[in-house]
Amino acid sequence: MRTLALRVAIVILLAILVWPQISHAIEVWSTDEEFTYGFLVVPIAIAITWWRRGALRRSIGRGHVGGLAITMAAIVLILISRRTGINALGGLAVTPLLIGATAYLWGWRAGRIVAFPSVFLVFGLGLYRGLLSSVGFGLQEITAKGAALAAQVMGVHVVRDGLVLHSGVGEPQFAFVVAQTCSGMSSLLSLLTLASLWVYVTKGSLPARAAVVAGVLPLVVLANSARVALVVFVGAQFGEDAALGFFHGASSLVLFGVALLGLVILSRIVGCKLPSFATSS
Repeated sequence: MRTLALRVAIVILLAILVWPQISHAIEVWSTDEEFTYGFLVVPIAIAITWWRRGALRRSIGRGHVGGLAITMAAIVLILISRRTGINALGGLAVTPLLIGATAYLWGWRAGRIVAFPSVFLVFGLGLYRGLLSSVGFGLQEITAKGAALAAQVMGVHVVRDGLVLHSGVGEPQFAFVVAQTCSGMSSLLSLLTLASLWVYVTKGSLPARAAVVAGVLPLVVLANSARVALVVFVGAQFGEDAALGFFHGASSLVLFGVALLGLVILSRIVGCKLPSFATSS
């Protein structure tokens, strides 16, 4: 009974520690369009744990004190994040917190089973808005350069002025600003999340899986540059209303679909096989 009471107390403590990180993450997902995919991260992590429940049940053994050390270190990080206001640090600390607590309660084998869903939470709980002003701005620059080059290949006369693409000869007939929402940041983050989930459920060597994840960035850059180039092309041919209306919104979905298809093709090229739904470890 003493052991059971201790474990229940630990679970309650974990819930108390984790909930503020989830609450802040929900606020981030709700206010930043690039992070809206985060609403799916926690349910997917829970679903993966449920999917592996058989292996988890078989792996339960004697707890290891080393897990307690990891848990305490994670708690310290969470306290530091609250003290400093760096919420992303607290979100990142949830991963070692869950793995360490599992290892302490049920051993390292159980800790390995929950490792991936715990790490997967980073894609939702470890987000911070600084990504939009750092990585996002870099993607804007790369997209503007790539789109200008692609539009010229399509036969459109384009002059790039920073993040602004002017089309037409003489007086610009159409000007398109590669804004933050056109940077491809949303597609990059969501596709990275999907890629990590894909390489987890597929069979393949470690280098092959790493190649799939590494291929996300160039795929997104290429697809997003092509998408912006097409918007400029439509604007030059049919006017601003045609380019920035339905086509602009629909092209975002096409961008993600093309990048996703490219990821699947890359996965097959490097030798990652179709998902295996075996629940054994």
